[in-house]
Amino acid sequence: MKTAQLLLPQGSGRGLFAFMALILGAILLSGGLYRAEAAPEVLRLTLPEAVALALANNYQVRIADEIIYERQAGIIEAKAANRCQLGLEGRYSRLGPSSSIEIPTPQGSQSVEVGPDKNWQYGASLYKSLYSAGRNQALVQLSRLNVDVAELQAVIVRRQIKLATTKGFLGVIQAQQLIDVAEQTVDSAREHWRISQTRFEAGAAPQFDVLRAEVDIANAEHDLIAAQNGVDLAKTMLKRTLAVDMTTPVQLVAPPEPQIADIAPVACLNLAQQRREEITIAQKAVNMAQVSLRLGRAQRGVNLDLVGGYNRQRPGGFGGTDYGWNVTVSLSKPIFDGGASRAKERQAHYQLQQALLSVEQLKEQVSAEVWQAYLKLEEAKSQLHATEKTVQQAEEASRLAEVRYNAGVGPAVEVTDARVALTAARTNHVNALYGYQIAEAELLSAINVSADNLPVASEQE
Repeated sequence: MKTAQLLLPQGSGRGLFAFMALILGAILLSGGLYRAEAAPEVLRLTLPEAVALALANNYQVRIADEIIYERQAGIIEAKAANRCQLGLEGRYSRLGPSSSIEIPTPQGSQSVEVGPDKNWQYGASLYKSLYSAGRNQALVQLSRLNVDVAELQAVIVRRQIKLATTKGFLGVIQAQQLIDVAEQTVDSAREHWRISQTRFEAGAAPQFDVLRAEVDIANAEHDLIAAQNGVDLAKTMLKRTLAVDMTTPVQLVAPPEPQIADIAPVACLNLAQQRREEITIAQKAVNMAQVSLRLGRAQRGVNLDLVGGYNRQRPGGFGGTDYGWNVTVSLSKPIFDGGASRAKERQAHYQLQQALLSVEQLKEQVSAEVWQAYLKLEEAKSQLHATEKTVQQAEEASRLAEVRYNAGVGPAVEVTDARVALTAARTNHVNALYGYQIAEAELLSAINVSADNLPVASEQE
């Protein structure tokens, strides 16, 4: 039996292998067995861009806008009570048994149907309120006040989302700065281990110094891992506020260093009373209570209505007509309803008193919130000044400890203690720096002003 053999020119094996690899790659690509996934695009944001993105995407903002649209539709519904209303109605019935009577005529008798076995009827009705003692107007005014309140609440939601985004953004930058602190600590611990190892090999230091340095490296690396995880957690919270996918890489641009200024607390309190939407909402509640009081009184007023109708039906027997119409002017006045209308009026009166008290209570609450935010900012400012000096002192102490150890006149534990103190000082300074910026953002939100309009003490002199 002969076997067919494929004869190839000498030296063509490498070219055939390359050709077959090319064909195989084309098959895999065309069959979809290999798909190169593009890396997700990095979302690079500054603080203003992050705030704008959150205001555009956040679900709370979108829900607040939908509430406005709902309340606006309520105005149209309230206005409908004072407009013409037209309705159509139709009926078709099958009856049984049918009945008839015999009527004598000159030609004999004739059967006339009295009860038909089917009937149909259709018609149109018209209604128009001519006068309602102010009830319809009060309903429209209440609907408009509801829209005003919804719009103010949407502004409050946006202010809250702006604050949450700012705090989340600064929280990520703060966590990233803590990574830098942890990396500096790791580098310092590794350098100290190198020096300890060199001195140990030279017989100038005990093995304990090397072991202690290795422990310091392990502790520093543990803190570095915790700091890196802190960045991931902070970004997760920020992404939730921004309403972006959790797998989207985010790169944030750190804001500039804050300008420390002396804040005028009295001016902050006065601005908050003028600019906070919560106080305006409470005042709108007073207006709504006043309108509700008028509405309660209108329940006992005179009502004048115009009612009209037109009907077509199956012609009846004995010369009955197949259509009919009517126009009616209706005048009504409640005389006694068991005290229900007066009870509603008293309820509206008490609601008005509650609304007036709520305005004063809310003003005090806003003042307390602003004052607490001011005190928090002052505390953060003091901590920031203190940590700046502490970092300088801790850096100098760490440098001297390293010099003393290298010279053989200082123990290794002195270097470790100085490094721990330096790490704590740097950590406290980072926390104080971004704590001040967060406290400033909270004060701005409590006053409801921008950073450019924050009142400083020099402006009030």
